[in-house]
Amino acid sequence: MEYITKRMFNFVEIYIKMAANLQQRLDSIRSKALLLTERYSEMLEQKRAAEAQIAELRAQLQRQQREMSIMKQQIENLQVVTTLAPKREDVERSRAFLSQLVRDIDKCIAELTD
Repeated sequence: MEYITKRMFNFVEIYIKMAANLQQRLDSIRSKALLLTERYSEMLEQKRAAEAQIAELRAQLQRQQREMSIMKQQIENLQVVTTLAPKREDVERSRAFLSQLVRDIDKCIAELTD
């Protein structure tokens, strides 16, 4: 009977050690799972922040592209206006030419009346 008691005692000791070892492993797995969950949450939050920043940057890019399009149109309009607008020199030459024509007409009228 003593042999059976000894065997039973050894079996219980081994079982207790295994249970303790198993509990340690479970605790280790639990803490690693908790750490993994926390890291996942942090990464998910970073992902959401990055996506929000991407959306904001895309909206900003679209605004700037619209502004650039408007500015290009304004540049084209200004180029057309400056091309059509007479230069000061041209205006002065035209005035001088017209003044000379008026003088010539006045001379002709004066000669016809004489």
